[in-house]
Amino acid sequence: MAQREDGDTEEGEPHSDSGANSNPPAPHIPNPQTEQTGWNGQQNGGQAPYYPPATEPLTQMPQGSGYDQEGQYFNSPSYGQQPPQNGWYSGGAPNPPEGPRPPRRHQDRSGGSVVNKGWFIAIVTAVITAVIVLLVGWGLIRGGVIAVPEQSSISSLQSSSGGEGTVKVTGEQAPNWQAVNKNVASSVVAITVQLSNGIAKGSGIIYNKSGDIVTNDHVIEDAQSIEVTLYNGNMYSAKVLGTDPTTDLAVIQLQNAPSDLQPVTFANSSDLAVGQKVMSIGNPLGYENTATTGIISALNRPVEVSDATEKNIVTNAIQISAAINPGNSGGPTFDAAGDVIGINSSIATLSSSSTSSQDSQSGSIGIGFAIPSNLVQQIANEILKDGHATHVEIGITVSTGTGTAGNVTRAGAKVVSVNPNSPGSRAGLRAGDVIIGYNGESVSSMYSLLGFVRAATLGQTVKLTVIRDGKVLSLSCTLNEVETLSTTSSSSSSQQNGQGYGLLDPFGLF
Repeated sequence: MAQREDGDTEEGEPHSDSGANSNPPAPHIPNPQTEQTGWNGQQNGGQAPYYPPATEPLTQMPQGSGYDQEGQYFNSPSYGQQPPQNGWYSGGAPNPPEGPRPPRRHQDRSGGSVVNKGWFIAIVTAVITAVIVLLVGWGLIRGGVIAVPEQSSISSLQSSSGGEGTVKVTGEQAPNWQAVNKNVASSVVAITVQLSNGIAKGSGIIYNKSGDIVTNDHVIEDAQSIEVTLYNGNMYSAKVLGTDPTTDLAVIQLQNAPSDLQPVTFANSSDLAVGQKVMSIGNPLGYENTATTGIISALNRPVEVSDATEKNIVTNAIQISAAINPGNSGGPTFDAAGDVIGINSSIATLSSSSTSSQDSQSGSIGIGFAIPSNLVQQIANEILKDGHATHVEIGITVSTGTGTAGNVTRAGAKVVSVNPNSPGSRAGLRAGDVIIGYNGESVSSMYSLLGFVRAATLGQTVKLTVIRDGKVLSLSCTLNEVETLSTTSSSSSSQQNGQGYGLLDPFGLF
């Protein structure tokens, strides 16, 4: 076997690590043109030719013709056949034909097969791919594209009792409502709206020194003209700057506004507490500058009402006991420091009437509702900036339902379906989940959840507490889609214990 100077075998000659040729040489076959050989093994004047022994039994040599595993062509005669003559075997089989040969399995110099290298490369590629997938997945989780549920508990949800209150009261000290009224009354206005079929009355607050007034959307809805009366009796015309029926808020502007306007100041409605004392001021039944006092009866009270176009308005409202009546709508409720905690918007009534005429509405029964001050400022600022407010959606369909975790059953918003590629879908919500918490606040119904979402800002990330398969989970949901569907209409009354609950309590909550 020929060797290269560097000790390697010639190309095409397979070898093993031991140095022994894996294909031993075939026996010597004399050339008929240079030697004369008899079958007795004698040459003319010479010895019989030497045939070196094979390292393997001859019975293992291939028989017939074809290509071996290394791609070498063979055409071995069976024992007893004549040796080849002039390139032809006596059996008539030719030398290896010309043309393409099957691919040969190459070996590296260490004798290892390239197939082994392929397995090594495949394993390395799989490991690298797994690492990349993990890194990308972690990035998607950190970026909020994929949400991973976390274990939570029902006890982590806050009750509706609220915070510490916006005003610190020591001992039995009573608020000085006389002083409060004196300081804030000039920031409250009376509103008269001319309609096609009559007039409507409401209230409002001075939002800034430019003469912008915040009131309820239902107060100025379908107005042909708007007249605003200040505390001192001066009257001004006003025009609508923007409305948000979803939260029942609107901003109007005084024409030729005076320069000495006194805007209100706002409390942080997140700090309100049940039992906190409050005072409402407004224009009930046309009686301007009327003040009434009471307490905060409940917080985050889901209230669903219908406006004149039968569109539903859902608000997680502040429930107050201060007497408010038709005409108080759009007016403020103050804390003992004289800061606005909310804008009065509705009352519960025993009347079955759903009309806006004050002649057909019953009076206060001590259950009134105000839009929280934080939401009022958010919507008013958006209207003043863009001419409208922006609302978000989760992208789910819900109904009121219950869920059980351990031995505790809670009411909440049950997920009926989840829209694909929606904030709810990306948060990991599933059909059958019962949402019982929103940013740590208790969710008791579908209306409660809707009220929270209506108050959210675009791009805000919230924590949803859900019951799923008997476990309590916490999901992170980024509200980055604008609400596109309009609110749906529903009946404006329902029956409970034989009593007809009116416009402001269509689902018999009270």
